[in-house]
Amino acid sequence: MEPDPQLGLSASGHETSDASVRGVVYTLAGLALGAGLVALLIYGVFRYLADHPLSEARANPMESAAPPVPPAPRIEDHPTIEIEQLHAQEDAILSTYGWTDKDKGIVRIPIDRAMEIEMTRGFPTRGGGK
Repeated sequence: MEPDPQLGLSASGHETSDASVRGVVYTLAGLALGAGLVALLIYGVFRYLADHPLSEARANPMESAAPPVPPAPRIEDHPTIEIEQLHAQEDAILSTYGWTDKDKGIVRIPIDRAMEIEMTRGFPTRGGGK
């Protein structure tokens, strides 16, 4: 490699002069100024966003007050108790008198009484059978 006096290189390949102090200072000052401008810009953006919150914040679906009810059929909490209540309602309907449709004059009678009435009347039979 040939020595180049303009670049400050010697015959052994190392620099013979120091780096320009003015260039290093200007570079550091430019970097500091750029970092300061970026910091001011970020501060301004954050201040603007803090002073202007969103007007319509969407509700978090995970924080709903009541959990959604699943569609039917659902798992029963206490199936034995609920079955007993259902049987009690059915027994009350089968063993009491009451209106089925009051406007049409349709009533219900206890199942035991209905069977007695049918036994005395007889059941319909097919005509012509053996």
